[in-house]
Amino acid sequence: MRTQQILVAVAGAVGLMILILLIVAFSRGDGDGAPRARAMEGFVSAVDKAQAATVMLSVSGGGEPMPMGSGFVVTTDGLIVTAAHVTGGLSVVNAVFVDGSVARAELVGVDQTVDVAVFRTTPGKPTQALSFADSNQVRAGQPVVLMGAPFGLTGTATSGIVSAVNRQIGRQAPDSSGGDRFAGGALRGPVVAYIQTDAALTAGGSGGPLLNSAGEVIGVASSRESRGDPGAGLSFAIPSNVVKAVVERFKAAPAPAT
Repeated sequence: MRTQQILVAVAGAVGLMILILLIVAFSRGDGDGAPRARAMEGFVSAVDKAQAATVMLSVSGGGEPMPMGSGFVVTTDGLIVTAAHVTGGLSVVNAVFVDGSVARAELVGVDQTVDVAVFRTTPGKPTQALSFADSNQVRAGQPVVLMGAPFGLTGTATSGIVSAVNRQIGRQAPDSSGGDRFAGGALRGPVVAYIQTDAALTAGGSGGPLLNSAGEVIGVASSRESRGDPGAGLSFAIPSNVVKAVVERFKAAPAPAT
């Protein structure tokens, strides 16, 4: 009888230990999942905010808008940033918002040496604006979202990671022929150090903001290297610290009369 009682007690103790282990395992699983859930929620919020602040830049042609590229609002009174090559030196373009509204945007200033242009528009109402993050804090491996209007589809988001920082032009490893791999390719240009990402950059997406998980701008989409496969390959963004310096120079300047 006593032996039976001992066996029952041992079985109960073992069962209790198993229950405790299961509870610990499940609690650890929840702990691992919670940060992922919070990160996902953060990106959803970032994209939602960025959609309202991202525009398609276009010109009128035969009654139909001709998409040129993307840009984004950086002040609530309508200051817009894009890559300078997107608008090709034009002083007036149209800014098409995700809700379909269109506003005239006039060139405030351009810095061709870093491929950044600043426009001012008066949309008739306060606009959602994006803020800049410190691009010196960007690290390879961090998740990012690239916003833009590829193929004229405003408010489009693509995701990826930062695959490299401080990517230097003209300092890439040579290819098998002994030449620069990017000679004659997308990396020709004035910016000497890019943020490299695998987030897809397709036609019309240049000039859009590259965002961190907090929805802050860490770069401006400028070019891609796809080896002839549109939408694939690597994208390169002008670091936000470079862009912000240009914006600060032109922020107080009124739009020129036309």
